Amino acid sequence: MPRATNIGGDPANYLEYETFGSSSDPCVLLIMGLAVQMLAWRDEFCSLLASAGFYVVRFDNRDVGLSRHYDELGAPPLLRRIVLRKILGGYYQPASDYTLSDMASDSFGLLDFLGVPAAHVVGASMGGMIAQTMALSRPERVLSLTSIMSTTGALDLPEGELSVRLQLLKRPRPNFEDRVQHVINTLTMIAHPQSLSPSIRDYAERVIRRCFYPEGVGRQLNAIISQPDRSSSLGSLTMPVLVVHGSGDRLVPLEHGLATARAVGAGAVMKTVEGMGHVIVERFYEEVVEAIRDNAERAKGEGVHGVKVELAD
Repeated sequence: MPRATNIGGDPANYLEYETFGSSSDPCVLLIMGLAVQMLAWRDEFCSLLASAGFYVVRFDNRDVGLSRHYDELGAPPLLRRIVLRKILGGYYQPASDYTLSDMASDSFGLLDFLGVPAAHVVGASMGGMIAQTMALSRPERVLSLTSIMSTTGALDLPEGELSVRLQLLKRPRPNFEDRVQHVINTLTMIAHPQSLSPSIRDYAERVIRRCFYPEGVGRQLNAIISQPDRSSSLGSLTMPVLVVHGSGDRLVPLEHGLATARAVGAGAVMKTVEGMGHVIVERFYEEVVEAIRDNAERAKGEGVHGVKVELAD
């Protein structure tokens, strides 16, 4: 897979990426969630989007997969920060070595590298938080926004089930089989109430063979817990916004998606996918791709907010 270099003008920063479809078509940028490689945007899903007339770009976020690992930052004191955030709420702002805004800048840097002035931005879970941050910080570069199983960052929304959240923090024993089983166990838990396809083991083996890097999880999670509440800002968005959320999501409950749509206001389309958990399983591919396509169609004829976009050197 190719690598984008000099991201954000930093010679040390790079992102691994892959594309589907023709670069002459409108670009859809896919941003994945916490500690998940770009392979979670499954090949079949990306191919469906490309067949719908899009130039599809998926990539590894920083600190996951084959993109840059930030070993020099070390492990953040997550437990203390999570406890203080829980007790003090909005009165406590955790420190973070990098933020969702930095990860949004990475995404823009990838678009710069590819020569894409503006894209339809689609993010899942943490990727939805990054996508929202992109739309707020540089709306002229976001043709449409799709926020999938994500949140506004508001602290008063219901938490996911504790057992599911703890599963994300588990570390398998240091051998290939246990690592593969850990991926399967985690996806099985968060995909509930849906069942995973028989090909899940092939996928898990592919992921582990490609890269196993649990050290990045804490730093990405720290960026999540230090995120601001975007509720009061999302109403300023003028591009078409689609919010997709599963009715059975046990990690990020449906209320988070509903709150996102309410915060955006009249410009948002809320799509609740009945029976979907925190994984877009194969039975929902066509439904979700159709919704993304329809949202992108809403942006046609609107230009890019009438603003000329200049790419970074």
